[in-house]
Amino acid sequence: MASDSGARSSAMDEVIAALRDNDGFVIAGHRDPDGDSLGSSLALGLALERSGKRVAVISADPLSAAYRRLPESGRIEVRDTAPEGFPVAVLIECNGVERSGVDGLDDRLVINIDHHANNPGFGDVNWVDPGVAATGVMIYDLLRAMELQISPEIATHLYVAILTDTGSFRYSNTDARALRVAAELVELGVDPAAVAEAIYENVPAAKVRLLGAALASLELLAGGAVAVMVLPYDVLHAGPGEADTEGIVNHGQGIDGVAVAALFKEVERDLYRVSLRSRGDVDVAAIAASFGGGGHPRAAGCTLEGSLESARNRVLEPVFRELEAAGPIREPSA
Repeated sequence: MASDSGARSSAMDEVIAALRDNDGFVIAGHRDPDGDSLGSSLALGLALERSGKRVAVISADPLSAAYRRLPESGRIEVRDTAPEGFPVAVLIECNGVERSGVDGLDDRLVINIDHHANNPGFGDVNWVDPGVAATGVMIYDLLRAMELQISPEIATHLYVAILTDTGSFRYSNTDARALRVAAELVELGVDPAAVAEAIYENVPAAKVRLLGAALASLELLAGGAVAVMVLPYDVLHAGPGEADTEGIVNHGQGIDGVAVAALFKEVERDLYRVSLRSRGDVDVAAIAASFGGGGHPRAAGCTLEGSLESARNRVLEPVFRELEAAGPIREPSA
């Protein structure tokens, strides 16, 4: 799809045909859902439901507190097995069915919608466009092409998808198309100040404590080019409810001189979810994909079994190799 022009592609037309010809959709994003995965899933689900379709929007992991403040976020069911009675599965931002963390999707018609370049086209119907800043842009184009109503609530979820996947329009994937769609969503009823407050302010005290623990564990390796933080099981699960760690890895990436940041979260004993961030020289999506994960070249994640030492070594060795191949590391300023 030619993203700047918004021109329709044959891949999008195949998705439209599948959505129009079927009824009963279960929509799922990836594990540890972010704003793009959640916003795109909810926007599509609400639009299809309001057009008369039966829809269930599910997530294998709970939403962070920020996303629970968004309109109709309570519609997302947290479950690791897909409900029966929905013959079509729409996977958002997943490079494979297993990336959703949800069982029971393989035997359905699978529609794969993603903007990650490492997506192998695993679905029965595939629409993958690495040229857009966020999957939310694709869903916006889809709803427009299907002539479905974009209510202020749906517009808000699409805006969240674009806002978060561009790092509040700070990342290099921010382009004119993303900014134009964001402006059109504001015209459709989005309140940017209210969204920013919901996403970035009113942070739960438990998350601030986790941030403190992560920063206390901070190590700078490779002459300050690699930042590593760890949240052990006992720290991650010290408080009630699900631990909210979204965005914590970015504090490592923001350190002057850091090229790659990694956060190791022990979600179960000897089971680590790893969040990776890069400033560009290291393709962390390729590294994550080698362990069954995925993401963008500058933001990715994966899950590893074993000890912390094993997980660190397996992830950091290719990071060090790529940094060495990229050439001299920029020294941090005094």
